[in-house]
Amino acid sequence: MKQQSKPTAIGYIPPHYVEKSQSERSNFFRFLFTLLTSYYGDKAKEVLKRLLEEYRLGATRDGSVIFWQIDRTGKVRTGKVMQYNPEDGHRIKGGQTSAVNWIHSILKKQRVLAEDWQLSQCLFGEHLLKTHPDKVVVLVESEKSAVIGSAIFPDYVWLATGGKSQMREEKLRVLSGRTVLLFPDADAYAEWKQRAESMYFCKVVVSDIIERNATPKQKEAHIDIADWIIFQIREGKVMSTANHLVEAERILQRMIEKNPVLQKLIDDLDLVLVGASPIGNDDEKPP
Repeated sequence: MKQQSKPTAIGYIPPHYVEKSQSERSNFFRFLFTLLTSYYGDKAKEVLKRLLEEYRLGATRDGSVIFWQIDRTGKVRTGKVMQYNPEDGHRIKGGQTSAVNWIHSILKKQRVLAEDWQLSQCLFGEHLLKTHPDKVVVLVESEKSAVIGSAIFPDYVWLATGGKSQMREEKLRVLSGRTVLLFPDADAYAEWKQRAESMYFCKVVVSDIIERNATPKQKEAHIDIADWIIFQIREGKVMSTANHLVEAERILQRMIEKNPVLQKLIDDLDLVLVGASPIGNDDEKPP
């Protein structure tokens, strides 16, 4: 009789690597400092300190940022290493700089981790779900968007999938029972809207602010909610109100009654309800 193979154990990274790497000395953080100073003035330092501590942002010697993936139990899954332009906040791709590197890959090459160590990714910022059990969750694609979103709208838990292809149920199950707002990138609205309709284990609202308001040029550039917030900051329109509700107003109102802060985000960032199913009981791909 053929024996069934045992499920592969999830690999974890020792937490001291997170502690050792935590730093403001990344080009991404330099960009954040400039952006948030223009918005908050002297208060920016306080906001930056919170972002550094909450998301455990790391830095490498060459100024790349490390976005650590820490699950809701506080265990470290991996870290995504990326380089940003400190002037405009755009990622540096190509040339001598690799678009993305991974901490687990580096540690494997250094033989710190065993060859059979297995990666199982989680949401960026997932550990904050336990810290803020009653807050509305905002899910975006990129880690940059999560950090910038949290900087400007701190009343919500901002998480990132880490890529358009990472909207997988096994990764999203940690959102069971939560109210979740999705902010897809310009090229992912239809896909995320369809995915939201099958997220029966939580209440889901999808924003179409980029889909309806971005220019053809912006859509061609595949802008995301971070780009939109940066644009609003520079135009002085961060708190602009759209108040456009498309469907299921009665269901949405029940959501608002349970989560009063939801109305503020609806007003600020123009949300459209696409699904609100009963609460359940319960792209860069790394090597």
